[in-house]
Amino acid sequence: MEENKDIQISLSEINEISFYLNPVPIPIEQIKFGKNLNLEIGFRFEVNPDMDIFKFYTSVNYTIQELTDPIVGIETEIVFEIPNLSSVVKIENGEQLQVENQFLATLAGVCIGTTRGVLAANLKGSPMAKFPLPILNPTEIIENMNKQPEQLK
Repeated sequence: MEENKDIQISLSEINEISFYLNPVPIPIEQIKFGKNLNLEIGFRFEVNPDMDIFKFYTSVNYTIQELTDPIVGIETEIVFEIPNLSSVVKIENGEQLQVENQFLATLAGVCIGTTRGVLAANLKGSPMAKFPLPILNPTEIIENMNKQPEQLK
């Protein structure tokens, strides 16, 4: 991968893959992020190097502590067109991706913000509208994703 190369990134599609909102099992006044409302966020990627396409999937779930089923869930697909994609993404052994952290954090920031907006639109008028996706640090998320399982303990 090339160092210090300017990368042009175009956003070509925003797709909502899935959304659900289950009944809130406790009074809405008792719900608070960091107290009993937990956030789970995950990412997955698809790359088409021949077409310079990078698909970034973001999934978000809200769960109430001590309950097994999430009460809110969304998955979005954000499609980026990136000329010279091969300068920041390498495919090894035909399938394993090696992606620069700074590049990945940039895309994650766009995807988190976009997912926040799609989620807010879906939650409008519901009791859970009071709980938008919090501000998250994409660089920190990517760094934590790269840690080995023993480093996360």
